[in-house]
Amino acid sequence: MIRFDSLRPDLLQALRDAGWHPRRRVSVSPWLDSLQQEGYLPNLQAEEILAALGGLVIEPINQSGLNFSNDEPFNFDPISAGSGQRDLASEIEGVLGGQYFPIGEWLSYSSVFIEADGKVVAAGLGWIWEMGSTFEDALELAICADRPLVCLYSDPGLEPWPH
Repeated sequence: MIRFDSLRPDLLQALRDAGWHPRRRVSVSPWLDSLQQEGYLPNLQAEEILAALGGLVIEPINQSGLNFSNDEPFNFDPISAGSGQRDLASEIEGVLGGQYFPIGEWLSYSSVFIEADGKVVAAGLGWIWEMGSTFEDALELAICADRPLVCLYSDPGLEPWPH
């Protein structure tokens, strides 16, 4: 269950500004059905996040992260993140273990995935970044840029970014 009550007041305000409210629920069936056809297996974490935030675009509060520019919103669109990206999800699963489901896009249109245990990563352009061990931590990083962005993996021949 998402712990919205544990979020910082400025982060909650950013969510409200984007159209979120505590009772917001959208149907996730069209997204889940489409992505299951591509081989994704939904998890309860992803379903809950998308029911509460699906379709919203959350603008960053802080555009200067500690080691990255945070000048793009977190777009909760699992189709944009996951359609045609099953190979990327498989790469993440091979590197990190687990089973990941797309929930949205973030920096440079990187795909954001959540694992059933709550771990959230962003991936694209040959890198996999850690967003948080929980969804709440990941949301805080994406919107507040309150800690360094950590590169968990880079394709062979590609330097980790950020360093």
